[in-house]
Amino acid sequence: GGAGSGADGGGVAGDRVRAVRVRVGERVQEMPARAVVVAMGPWSGKAANWLRMPKLNVFGQKYHSVLMRPNRVLSQAVFFQGLGDPEVYPRPDGEVYVTGFPDSPEPMREEPGQVQVRPEVAQRLVKTIRQISSEFVDAPVVLEQACHLPIASGGDPVIGRAPALQNAFVATGHSCWGILNAPATGVAIAEMIVDGKSSSVDVSAFDPSKFM
Repeated sequence: GGAGSGADGGGVAGDRVRAVRVRVGERVQEMPARAVVVAMGPWSGKAANWLRMPKLNVFGQKYHSVLMRPNRVLSQAVFFQGLGDPEVYPRPDGEVYVTGFPDSPEPMREEPGQVQVRPEVAQRLVKTIRQISSEFVDAPVVLEQACHLPIASGGDPVIGRAPALQNAFVATGHSCWGILNAPATGVAIAEMIVDGKSSSVDVSAFDPSKFM
């Protein structure tokens, strides 16, 4: 976490996590835990040491986005190749989410809740979408924002139990497919916690053991 609050580490005894240390401001408290799931997106690599997964490298790929409001409600998502690869996602309320011009993946330096928007990237995105679609020529910009996609080394998600611990699990590295794959990932992790294995979906290809 950042200066405000966040998970600050785990209390590990033997092969089990006994507690998660949570930092609120300058105060740290321990929360007892029977099972721990590390699903911190691009910040998941910060837990590598106490998960005993030294090769768990998760990078952040920064994407800027803008919300725009064209004159009419659009209904079709559109994906362009070239010119920053802009992607257009209309919403039923009339706003349109536009993203593109991704940075290269790199180790996380920004903290949660403190991701900075680079105005020149947001403006380049707006300029580009207005060039390639007449729907946006006069559309006002409602919001400029930025986020990081979690990219694990190797490119695949990391889903499963931390091999050195009996009650710690990892679910991260889904890149731009996190929203799509989150329900299946959640079911798989829940089944691992309750039943000891995932029976609804096969996630063996994403086993965390390769990061030991």
